[in-house]
Amino acid sequence: MTPELRRLVYVPILHVREDVDELYAMLGGNEAKEREPQVMETQRAGVSKMWSGIAARIAELELSWEQTRIYQDGLPICGTELKIIAQLAENGSRNHLLLLDLQKKGAKLEGTEDIELLMREYNLLNVLLMKAPGAEQAAPMPEYQVKSAELLKARDEFIYNRIKNTLREGEAPLVFMGVMHRLDKLLEKDYLISHIIYRLPFGSAGAIYNV
Repeated sequence: MTPELRRLVYVPILHVREDVDELYAMLGGNEAKEREPQVMETQRAGVSKMWSGIAARIAELELSWEQTRIYQDGLPICGTELKIIAQLAENGSRNHLLLLDLQKKGAKLEGTEDIELLMREYNLLNVLLMKAPGAEQAAPMPEYQVKSAELLKARDEFIYNRIKNTLREGEAPLVFMGVMHRLDKLLEKDYLISHIIYRLPFGSAGAIYNV
């Protein structure tokens, strides 16, 4: 008899590049870069609408927060996960404001990613931007696409094993993952996946990291 699959809630998301810069600066990377205020405001307006919709959809699920474990892409296993989330939330990140709210309701926040893989991807993106000014609006160079795809696959495999190894009996995983990840394809053989999708602002995706 085939065992019943556990439920997993999967939330595809977009990231504002400013938030990504701040995260990597906190992890010991380069300082966050100054960005044009108009560009930042356009990004945040679209992503803010997305997060309002996602928060409403998650509330409708009526999950038992004490039995919910949260996994967030970009959040390294480091022992200071909550401090990172709180700092990014304080800086205005809607993504991390939601995580902090759910954590306060009783959900467990789990370090999700290998910090070395995260730094390698971020450094690769910075190399791309230095080689090709305006690359945030242009198509990525072929060599970047190949290396980025390899790193993304490695990240997905790491996250997949992280979820499998940390999720406890009776808990439901809530996974926030950038839209370019294919983690759901790895998870679908072990979990019954419910996707939470809310009008992702693809119109401005060229200026948003992890798309």
